[in-house]
Amino acid sequence: MITLAIEDTCIRIIEVKGKQVEKAASLPLEPGLVEDGVVVDKVTVSQRIKELMTAHSIAEKQVIASISGIHSIYRVVNIPRLPGKMLAEAAKREMDRVMPVPLSELYTSWQAVPVSNMETTIYMVGLPRNTIDAMLETLHEAGLQSRIMDIKPLALARVADEKDAIIINIQPASFDIVIMIDGFPELLRSLPFPSESTSAPDKAAVVKEELGRTVTFYNSSRKGNPITASIAVFISGELRETLAETLDYPVKPLPELLSYPEDFDASEYTTNIGLALKEVKVGKSQVRVNINVMPETYLPKPRPIIEIVSWAFILVAIAVLGPLAILTPQAVSETLSLQAQVNSAQIQVQVRQGTKAAIEKLEAQLEKAKAERDTFQQPLDRFEAQRAKVNGDLSKVTSLLPGIIDLNSISYSESIVIKGTAPDEATILGYCRSLRDTGRFSEVTVSDMHEVEYNEWDFTLALK
Repeated sequence: MITLAIEDTCIRIIEVKGKQVEKAASLPLEPGLVEDGVVVDKVTVSQRIKELMTAHSIAEKQVIASISGIHSIYRVVNIPRLPGKMLAEAAKREMDRVMPVPLSELYTSWQAVPVSNMETTIYMVGLPRNTIDAMLETLHEAGLQSRIMDIKPLALARVADEKDAIIINIQPASFDIVIMIDGFPELLRSLPFPSESTSAPDKAAVVKEELGRTVTFYNSSRKGNPITASIAVFISGELRETLAETLDYPVKPLPELLSYPEDFDASEYTTNIGLALKEVKVGKSQVRVNINVMPETYLPKPRPIIEIVSWAFILVAIAVLGPLAILTPQAVSETLSLQAQVNSAQIQVQVRQGTKAAIEKLEAQLEKAKAERDTFQQPLDRFEAQRAKVNGDLSKVTSLLPGIIDLNSISYSESIVIKGTAPDEATILGYCRSLRDTGRFSEVTVSDMHEVEYNEWDFTLALK
């Protein structure tokens, strides 16, 4: 089994056989090839993957890949317990209700978990289509295939050996926070750092601040079962020791869930290990959510039953008629010879009949098709450019969103209109500043902001 994690700054691969990590390799990436977890230069990144696998003699073509959580949308909803055949429709309705962007812009995945005789919890993931498409095109360019994919925060949740835990992973350009309660990932946060050049202490401060916001938000909505200072924290990636010294929670080392080579740094390959644990069973798993975010459109389609029956009929026919054919080889040979002569004569007749007229007709059809293509090409080009702009705008809106803000809706016409709920004015204004600082929007205004009740403010933003 091969697991592949592509970060903004590097590619990491591990090869696992059974429960043993056989090989682990990484390769730095130049700036700009991957941005906020989205592959920008698919050709170059695919070439780097091939170079890395060739250098370490990894020949396997099937991989389990991770997708950045920066642009992902993760939601948890509770519904009354339903018959299994009704769950798919219920999940679709819930995703349509809680996802802040249209489902047509997302690849969606979900998992239903019964929590009682009366209630079912649905865990839902939405990913921008361009993010998944770029990853799968990159894998294809590298000669690889993938039937299983996972968002990075859910992969990280598997490396903890506690049912109640906080998992933090810090990379040079981004970081992830997972809140896991009773084996269920309840909150996922994936955010980019303001800049890769940010100093280590400043990065640790950013992570700690976002962790505080995430815990506060969780506790405000689940007052009956709040996170306490005794919850275990697992930290991987960069700045493990720097961050651990600043936290008021007990920081535990990563458990050794697989067998590793002597020089293997599990903290560096935490995402890869979590991906491997989707398939490798290591006793009773602490995590009760395992969603494959690979879109159904990319999965191989099962063969239709009629095709299977047809092949079975052909095989039976061969078995029955085979002996008869062996008994008459001379007749078969003569038949083939005569058929070849007939085919040759038919071809000569067809060539002599109406060849010129057919060519002229085809040329006329070709000219007509070219004219129709030219008519529609310019609008299509404009549409594609507008689509790329919309995707870029939505990516910034979701990636900069603080964890304590709930988005109610995002609409897009002449401008982007964002509606949501926050605990205070400062958080809303801070979000506006972050959007302005991107330089992507010419105008960011607060068109409405009012307090609904204590620690709950409704707001509307307009972005141009």
